Formats: sequence, C-alpha cells, structure tokens
Amino acid sequence: MLVEDYADRVRLAAGYLSRLLADGGSRVDNPADEPVAPDDGGSLELADDAPLVEFGSDPAPGLTAAAVDGGSACLLNGRSFWLVAYRAGTVWHRDRDTFAVDVDPLVLRALTQSDAKSAYAEALALAGLRRERELADLGGVVDVLRELAEWRRASEAVAAARSGDLVLVDGSLHPGAFLPASLVGPVHQLALDRGVDLVGVTKASKLRWGRYAPLVLRVRRRAERELGPDARWYLRVTAEGPDREGPGDPGGVPRSEGPPRGAPADAEDSGEEEEEGAGPDEDDVLWRSEVYVARLARRGAYAFRVDAVRGHRTPAALFAVLAGLSDDPAFLGYPYPLARVHQAVSLPGHLLADLRRDLREAFLREGLSEDDVDLVMRDFHLTLNA
Repeated sequence: MLVEDYADRVRLAAGYLSRLLADGGSRVDNPADEPVAPDDGGSLELADDAPLVEFGSDPAPGLTAAAVDGGSACLLNGRSFWLVAYRAGTVWHRDRDTFAVDVDPLVLRALTQSDAKSAYAEALALAGLRRERELADLGGVVDVLRELAEWRRASEAVAAARSGDLVLVDGSLHPGAFLPASLVGPVHQLALDRGVDLVGVTKASKLRWGRYAPLVLRVRRRAERELGPDARWYLRVTAEGPDREGPGDPGGVPRSEGPPRGAPADAEDSGEEEEEGAGPDEDDVLWRSEVYVARLARRGAYAFRVDAVRGHRTPAALFAVLAGLSDDPAFLGYPYPLARVHQAVSLPGHLLADLRRDLREAFLREGLSEDDVDLVMRDFHLTLNA
C-alpha cells in the first residue's frame, strides 16, 4: 500500500470518544488547575434538571467596563534554563468605544531552575502572599508571573471602577494551582464593597460533568434540546449565593455617566469620591464568586464558563449586560472588551519571531559562534518534522 489506510482506527476512536462525551453523572469535578470552589478536591452536585435561565440583552448606556488579560511565551527552552516573555494589560470601554488601553512593557526573564524557584518565591512575597507549595514544572513560572500581573491589574481596575461598573478578566476568578486563595479573596471582597461586578470568562474550560463529559458541551446540548438553538441562557453550577440585588430593575444600581476614578489620564475625572468599605481580615476572606455556564449570543457558536462576583445586579441583569457587550460580529458571543484586550497583550507569531531573531543577533554580539547559537536556539524536533 502506498498510503496507510487508518480510517477504521479513526472511526473506532471517534465512537469511543463519543460514548465518553455522552457519559452521565451528577457531579462536577473541582480540578486543582480550574477549581469551582475553595474546597480542595471536592466535586459539586449538579442535577440533570438544574434550571436553565433565559435572559435578554442590555446595551447598558453609560456603563464603563474594564477588561484585563495577559500574554506569555517561552522564547527559549534550554531544558535547564528558559527565556520567558510576558505582559498584562487593561482596556476601558464605554458605549461601544474603547477609550483607553494600558499595556505593561514586555518583560523578558532568563531563568535557570534555581532562578525559577527564587523568582516564584520572590513574586509571591512581593504580592504579600505566602507560598503554599512548590512549582512542579519550574518552566511554568512564566504562567505564575503573568497571572500575578493580571490579578494586580484586576485589583487596580476594581478600585478604579464606580458602583455599577463592570470588570472583566480572562479566565476564572479562582487562583491557579500554584497561587494561594489569599490572592483573589481580597479582590472579590473589594468588588463587593464597591458594588462592582467582577466577571471572569474561561474560553476553554476543563470542567467535567460526570466522569468524562465536558461540562460546557453537556450543558449546551441540553439547552439546545430544551430551549432551541436560538436562545441566550445561563445555568448556575455552584450553590446559589445571597441575593445582592440593589434598587432598580433590572440593573440593580444606577449607572454612572462618567469615567471611573483612577482611569487612564485621557478619561475625564468628575472628582467624585467614594468610601471603600472595610472587608474582613485577609485570612478570613473566602472566594465570593459564583460559577455559571452561559451562552451570551443567540447565534453565538460557543458557550463559556462564567465566574461572577456580583456587585448589586441580579444574575439575569448581569448576563443581559454581558450579552450587550457580546454582539460584535467578529467575536459573537464573547465580550468585546475581552477580545480587545487579548489583541493588545497577546504575543503573536511575528512578534516572537522578531524577538528570537534579535536574541540570535545579541548572542553573536556577545561572542557566541554560529554553531553555539544554533545549538542553543534550534529544536531538532522541528528539523525532523519539517
């Protein structure tokens, strides 16, 4: 045979995986790298008939939304050392206009294995956090450094926002496997104290319902059966929290017409001051977020895990505001400010190629030979797979 016939093997694999995707069950896992609750390792009960709630779309005139994201990459993997790059940024958005973009300068860090341990401990200490475990993969220190930069910006955005405003972050509102809960608890509490809606949207959730079925896929299948393919909906995954609805319906609190306090300089400042509430001691701060699965556009191709610390809005009012931000045709069903900040902070292929080219030239200026530079920078797997 000139071409191997593997069609039967593909069909068998597809059949097996299809059965896994149809797996039943009533429990949602709580993985360490994408938790849904602060209890380590404990799964959550989620009934097959958990309510699916439809909601409308609220353009929310005058609402200010901040969006926070970060980008990172490994430029050089020398097995015993790495060169990593990362940055984080914030955009400010109001009335379909992104009026301010603030992105950190690109950080380049060269780390040996021992450097990575020190960098991890140092980064947590600078953030005022206690180290609870060691990094299993020291090359993953770039993810920790990027996430710390993102949470710093999220905290700053919540502090700058006014009551009724919205702060969006890429990913869940819970800490990663190597970041302590004490990192996010104070940010959650600050959002509650200031009446700000803090929302995290996870593009590719790892959560499972049952043993194998991806949670988002399973919920979407059920929603299309029960509500049809042309509906916005959400399903609450975590237990229902206290009702924090404020005056007014459906938005909860009046929206400010001006820019947030502390926004970048090109936003006008009305001079209003708001007293920040005093939260509990840091050690007593628990995660305040609720976890949902939601589809934010009627014709959107995707549903997402959505975490929310609600300032004053009801869930339906909050999701209507998110829907109003998710109608851009290029990113239908995904909040536009998050798409905009992703574009601002990502490290695209052409930028990484430029950085590697500059690194190669810098190596040569340092006196390394062409052969040594090739040995350091080339991955022979790429040669074999070319």
